[in-house]
Amino acid sequence: MTDRRKPGIILLCCAVFFLACCVPASAGVPGDTDGDTFVSEGELATAIQGYLNATYAGGIGGLDRAALSLAAHNTLNIPYGQIVVAVSSTGDLLQPSYIDGKGVPPGSLIYEGLVTRTNDKDHIGWLATSWEPSADGTTWTFHIPEGATWHDGVPVTASDVVFSYYYLKEKGLKNSGVLKHVTSVETPDDTTVVYYCDCCMPLFADVLATGPGVAIFPEHIWGDIEDPAKQSDPKYIGSGPFKYVSSVSGDSYKLEAYRDYHGTLPYVDKVVRKLYSSQDTRVLALRNGDVDYVYDLAPTTARSLQDKAGIGVTTIPSGGKAYEVAFTCDVYPANITEFRQALSHAVNRDAMCSIIDSSATRATDTVFLVPALAGDQVNEDTNGLYDYDLDKAKTMLADAGFTLKTEDGKNILYGPDNAPVAITIPLGDKASINKVDEKILLVLREDWETELGIRITVENLQSDSSTYKKRIGETAVHFDGMPRLFHDDISRLDNFQKSPRGHNYYHFDDATFNGLIDDLSNTMDAAERQAIGDRLQVILSEQVPCIPVCSMDSFNAYRSDRFAGFNELILEDGGDINILSHVKPASTEVNG
Repeated sequence: MTDRRKPGIILLCCAVFFLACCVPASAGVPGDTDGDTFVSEGELATAIQGYLNATYAGGIGGLDRAALSLAAHNTLNIPYGQIVVAVSSTGDLLQPSYIDGKGVPPGSLIYEGLVTRTNDKDHIGWLATSWEPSADGTTWTFHIPEGATWHDGVPVTASDVVFSYYYLKEKGLKNSGVLKHVTSVETPDDTTVVYYCDCCMPLFADVLATGPGVAIFPEHIWGDIEDPAKQSDPKYIGSGPFKYVSSVSGDSYKLEAYRDYHGTLPYVDKVVRKLYSSQDTRVLALRNGDVDYVYDLAPTTARSLQDKAGIGVTTIPSGGKAYEVAFTCDVYPANITEFRQALSHAVNRDAMCSIIDSSATRATDTVFLVPALAGDQVNEDTNGLYDYDLDKAKTMLADAGFTLKTEDGKNILYGPDNAPVAITIPLGDKASINKVDEKILLVLREDWETELGIRITVENLQSDSSTYKKRIGETAVHFDGMPRLFHDDISRLDNFQKSPRGHNYYHFDDATFNGLIDDLSNTMDAAERQAIGDRLQVILSEQVPCIPVCSMDSFNAYRSDRFAGFNELILEDGGDINILSHVKPASTEVNG
């Protein structure tokens, strides 16, 4: 392992490491004078001189002993202190076996995949130092660092990567499906791994990082485990920046920085994840100083913390769910394209945003992608095609053979079959969180039922997830809360493709669209992929299998009086393995 300490400053620093005191430091990273959160050798030398002058020469000011020790740790990048992270469910605590789970755990600090991904769709190497595809995208080569070790000191080699692939496949584990197009994995040497695929895989790095993510496990431990459903590794040996220390079942677990980590050492020495039963208890613990980091706050809760001393709140634009009104395109009357187009002009997005949460949601006028996440991959020519216009909706329905009549003072819409148009909307699943589906329905009733004369029946299936998932394929309309990863780039448009595997989510079937998705999956060139993505979005804008409503911001909170760099790291994302590996202690209070 490379020694990250700087020999020229070691003697200067070692004199302050014995100093231990938990006196609160001033705001900002102690010793950092230029605001970059890193204490350079020059800044540390100045701080030491100030301390000596104040202590022994009768001067004033300067850092106290504890803060000077923290500054020295920062300069030498030696882990310091402890960070406590609040989690919301037992699923966020250590599980008996991650190898049979759904990929790399979202909060992984112990286990690494080859790569992870940031919010701007860039990829960060973790176990891999670099990687490159072949020209045709069927072969991907990854390089891992020489000298990397598992947490028990055994060397990490390319054979561990190969083992992890074949173990997943041979044991039939859940995550083996992520690598279904990989035919073989080879190791030209101990630090090189080559994946061979049966088709072009332009986004293979993305698949490894987020699809849902593939971790690498030590062969010398898991090779002796015949049944991963019943056996596990009680020591949780991984290759990540933190190693397992201890746990309390159903309550918490503790990790510490792995001093022989192959990458840059974390600035924080220990990480504790502790379970709190509700958002209120998590927030109270944050305010009391019992925890340092809280995820996924409700917008109103986040706003209540924004002016609290010592607490920072990070707003992630469109980082929460994106909500939509979805059509089942083979169920009457949603099987009529003109009906879907007409109703697209009868979705009052602004009113929906207002009652969902006016300060945390933004109306989406794209055909599917969320601009804040997809960036320049959105085809702007398809934006704003379906403005809110009830008169236009009525005209389009009439042109499509529907007739709007007024009977007994109520509007009733008759279909081409001369029967009143009636639809059933099931409520439940992801859109039901915080009753968003009920709020969308409230606005739609005013327009679809009162103005357009469509009879709406509601099925409340919020407590019956399996029935809900069955019903959405049988009803013409339903609501959905889609996670951001399904809305952030053109590759996610394959959610609308009908393939030999069966129906897509919307029962949408367009031959041209299906073919273009196949073309996209076999195209490596970025400009060509964008051109195909633009055409795909045009088809969606014409066929309207769904009506995007809005995207919602997400919120995290942290102790800004104790740590520096949280805000930038949260916005960058890359998972907890990125955030908690790089956040820096800014106060000696973290040594508690």
